Amino acid sequence: MRWIFSDQPIERLRELFAVIEQIEDQTTALEMLESLLRYYVQGTQRVDEQDVRLLLQQTRTGNPIMQTFIDRYIEQGIEQGAANVLLRQITKKFGLPSESVRQRIAAADADTLLHWSERILTADSPEAVLH
Repeated sequence: MRWIFSDQPIERLRELFAVIEQIEDQTTALEMLESLLRYYVQGTQRVDEQDVRLLLQQTRTGNPIMQTFIDRYIEQGIEQGAANVLLRQITKKFGLPSESVRQRIAAADADTLLHWSERILTADSPEAVLH
């Protein structure tokens, strides 16, 4: 963790990914990877989420542990982006959404979000979008 203060945090992450790939226990490796990224991105805010996604896409290896995590992390980013767009659309069309609408959008999968983002074109309320 001393590397978090490095002037090249992305390069340090790349090196840490290589170390994590060597861990044989899949559960431990995934937990370490998730903790590491949570610390770098959310805890210290030294690395931008988009930079991590780009790094993960460049890191694609034959290691099934890393590949599983990379795929999951990228999919979460896609869903989060779709949820943010839908929330902005609802806000522009209907005003600020209620907390229940926000929660439903946050819990939705990518296919549902896509369906709702098409439905907003003809809907007359946020509830009609999410119906």
